[in-house]
Amino acid sequence: MTRSNPARPFYTRLLISSGISGIALLAASQTVAAPALEEVLVTAQKRSESAQDIPIAVTGVTADMLDKLGFENANDVSAQVPNMQVSGPYGDVQPIFSIRGVSMSDYSSNQASPIGVYVDEAYLAPVYSHGASFFDIERLEVLRGPQGTLYGKNTTGGAINIITRTPGFGGEANSFIKAGAGSYGATSIEAGTESELIPDVLAARIAGSMKRDDGYVNVVGQDTNAAQTDFQGLRLGINWLISDKIDAVLKITQSKNDGLSTPPRNEARTDLRGSGLEGDSNGFIDYIGYSRGSRNLDFHETESNAIGALVTNSDLAVLTMNYNSDSYTITSVSSYLDADYYQMADTDGSPNGLLEIKWSSDSLSFSQDLRFTSNFDGMFNIIAGVYYGSEDLYMQNIYDIFNQLPDTRVGYAKPDTIPIFPYLIDFGMIDQRLETEKTSAAAYTQMRFDFSANFGMDIGLRYTRDESKLSYLNISRLANDGTPRGSYVPGNTTGVDNAWITLPITPFDIQNLLANPGDLATYQNTGYTHGAYTLDSAPELNAPEKEFTGKIGLDYRVNDDFMVYGSASRGYRAGSYNGGVYYQPRPLETAYASPEYIDAYEVGFKADMAEGSMRLNAAAFLYDYTNQQFINVVGISNFLENAGGSQIMGLEAELWARITERLTVQSAIGLLDTEYTELTLANTETIADQDDRVDLSGNELISAPKLNFSVSIDYDLLITEYGYLSVNGNANFQDDQWYSAYNDQYGYDNIRQDAYWLYNGRLSWYANDGSYSVSVWGKNLLEEEYDSYAINLQAGFGFDQYLAGQPRTYGMEVQFKF
Repeated sequence: MTRSNPARPFYTRLLISSGISGIALLAASQTVAAPALEEVLVTAQKRSESAQDIPIAVTGVTADMLDKLGFENANDVSAQVPNMQVSGPYGDVQPIFSIRGVSMSDYSSNQASPIGVYVDEAYLAPVYSHGASFFDIERLEVLRGPQGTLYGKNTTGGAINIITRTPGFGGEANSFIKAGAGSYGATSIEAGTESELIPDVLAARIAGSMKRDDGYVNVVGQDTNAAQTDFQGLRLGINWLISDKIDAVLKITQSKNDGLSTPPRNEARTDLRGSGLEGDSNGFIDYIGYSRGSRNLDFHETESNAIGALVTNSDLAVLTMNYNSDSYTITSVSSYLDADYYQMADTDGSPNGLLEIKWSSDSLSFSQDLRFTSNFDGMFNIIAGVYYGSEDLYMQNIYDIFNQLPDTRVGYAKPDTIPIFPYLIDFGMIDQRLETEKTSAAAYTQMRFDFSANFGMDIGLRYTRDESKLSYLNISRLANDGTPRGSYVPGNTTGVDNAWITLPITPFDIQNLLANPGDLATYQNTGYTHGAYTLDSAPELNAPEKEFTGKIGLDYRVNDDFMVYGSASRGYRAGSYNGGVYYQPRPLETAYASPEYIDAYEVGFKADMAEGSMRLNAAAFLYDYTNQQFINVVGISNFLENAGGSQIMGLEAELWARITERLTVQSAIGLLDTEYTELTLANTETIADQDDRVDLSGNELISAPKLNFSVSIDYDLLITEYGYLSVNGNANFQDDQWYSAYNDQYGYDNIRQDAYWLYNGRLSWYANDGSYSVSVWGKNLLEEEYDSYAINLQAGFGFDQYLAGQPRTYGMEVQFKF
């Protein structure tokens, strides 16, 4: 990663602020009014409303906007939403979202994201299902801020609503076929068509998508690239007007991805410089002796030896029924999701057998939302409902560790590693099996008081009862050929939560024994800490939680085009069991991460200007964040931790301007100031002293760049009687950000991403009657090399791991509408 100029952030912020001001002044100064901007309708508050009329921070993106910008996945969308980032440690199928500095650093499949993802109002619990429904989209909505009232699952960061197309009535054409080809052997086809089976009573729509490519990571010595995509999805939608008051919509989506996983980049951190043992290692090696820095590899090139399949399957059914009265609507949303996931990951990103993991998970979930939505004539309206959701998830991960001998040079560089070498020579594999059962039941209401035509208030309240049961947990040791060796959980009775107990031969061990002679008893159990092999479970654990959350907000409409608002809200994310590896049965207090909470305060405004040709929305917010959940890797163990507290402050603004008949500009900016106010974690540099803790208060939060900015410019180059030629150029900027709570301390200074820009472009010909379009496009046009995810694995394996962002891609697309 290149280091940024220390002065660049200041000049970048100055340039961006000046740019936004310039756009606003240019649009406002037009003497001839430009055409009005398109109104974006959203259902963010469970009613169909203009995004400009609701007093919350929401970005709505229509299907036409998605097409024009060439959005294909959640990663594309995040680039145009202020204070939103997406990292993809396992590609498009498992995006990890961050909104306003609220993120999920845990890669375990049993964790729920702090950003709720919904498809047609159905909550998607497993994170590996979040990328499965992104086709035939009608609209996308991104809500920023805690969602503690109306949404099915309480979330601390926000919500992403994916609304797919619903078959309509009236004979309007709403069918299309879109095909494309591009770099890295990419091909794609997406199509949808609908028909009225019974006029004005029953309509059906079917849509499908297929995407394939050869992968963008070159594997040295192999004919097949890694980071492949092989996606196919199919959706059936049925719209039934049962009577003049009752309607029902059923949507069934089946999707599958069967590609090849994305290997990480291994950056060795075990320092041999000055020892005279460098050899051909370029001064640094991992614990098996690999040094990528001496191999002259390109950024998207690897020597990985165990790249395997990345497979996800998702079957989703959503039934929405409405009873429509003149003064109210009763809505039922029922959903069923069956999703599974498998990945063979060459986690060490090298040609050696240092760390390879087989991830697998199977999830079955159901949800039911029943609500009453009023449409009264007076000053008072209400939404009230009940919600129930359940998820059963089974996870099995197999960690193949040190399938080759460790490099003895590591002992010279890190003497604390010498006692563990005998246990690495024939460690074998860890077989981790876990089953959780989660249920969530809630009653909620949001009341609206319109005290006058211009002044209103929202009061929301939600009572939630979550219950999480760890019904099965087994962590065992196997030989490399799969032969059972023993079980840690259950089975470890040593009282030591580590894979082995070494002899006290390090200086720290000796000093500790001199100070605490009673600790000598521990070393009577020297060796692996597991007991006899068994598939029995650790004791069942159960964690019930009861929480009140809600919101109070005030809004005032100064005139028809300008509204100001303010709100205070509370959101929470349910607790979760540690999905990582450990070596001793634990009580609930240490096996379970407590719920996290956010108290959020926000003020903002929404403004339409220049006779509707310009729109400017802005918000300022302050979060008091307690018990934030995140994963921490220590050696070859994983710990799901709670941060004591943190604070987030920020600003964001979105601008849309139809400057002329031909020129449209969209821009967004986000500013964040984040800080852990209370956080203590293990010092991963002191391997021998497992009780060494460090105070990280004052550090910045994970995936929370101080500045992010995006701009998109549409200009119609040529207009004829047959059609028009339009160009879209868009760019987004992400400031420096950390991928670890340690920031630049205790060996984590490289677990970061320096500031970078990404530039994309699209040139399209559109027929005037909308019947077809032809486009050529390019993404990451300047070939920026950046990382979207990083983790420090130095203590256990001697390297830092990085997941690279996609390189430059380009292609062509043809679409027909009929």
